[in-house]
Amino acid sequence: MKEAGLKGQVRANELGCLDQCEHGPVVVVYPDAVWYGFVHVKDVDEIVNEHLVHGRPVERLRLADTCLNTERCPHKPMGERK
Repeated sequence: MKEAGLKGQVRANELGCLDQCEHGPVVVVYPDAVWYGFVHVKDVDEIVNEHLVHGRPVERLRLADTCLNTERCPHKPMGERK
């Protein structure tokens, strides 16, 4: 985030649990309340550049609001759902 020129504008916190374990490693961006699921290290630069720098959520990783806190979700990011 520092390399993207976001120092002092955004903060990254490592948390133990966000109650969304079934979605793999997750990232949530506030104040937008956009949840990303099954995030891999290789996805982080894309989230930082697209969402934090340019304000465009990364749809292929985004979890639908209806997926949060429910067992009836296919547990896949929106871009991978059929």
